[in-house]
Amino acid sequence: MKKRYIVLIVVAAIIFVLSPVALIFTGIMIDVNMDSKVQIEIDSYRLCENAYGDDVIIVKYLLKNDGKDATSLYYEGDFYVYQNGVSLTEYCEELPKECDYDTEDQYRNVKGGYEYYAEIAYLLEYPDGDVEVEVDDYGWSNSKKTKVFKLK
Repeated sequence: MKKRYIVLIVVAAIIFVLSPVALIFTGIMIDVNMDSKVQIEIDSYRLCENAYGDDVIIVKYLLKNDGKDATSLYYEGDFYVYQNGVSLTEYCEELPKECDYDTEDQYRNVKGGYEYYAEIAYLLEYPDGDVEVEVDDYGWSNSKKTKVFKLK
């Protein structure tokens, strides 16, 4: 019976000691998110064909960095592109020159106080179906933005 009480006391002591550490860690994480001053806007789109003749949509996003540190579009949100309710696959291969697309665009660092237009390409399933773009922003407000592009 004494062993059970000793175990309970030890467990209670560990919880008591770790609780402030957990609160401090949580406070640091909240503080880090509160400092995020980055906004992402869904701007526009354009269509292109890859080297195999498949239709590709290139979505243009605006990254506004009002924070202190450099960041890139890729690290600031989750990007979802749907057609008929099904997500499209990001197109990571090189596109023909006439598409004027840089596959590394979304990874470019943008210093604090600047904004940058970055593009991400997706393989289209249907050349004339509406495309719905969603962005889940990692900022403090964790805002979700949606825009529908009518292709035809």
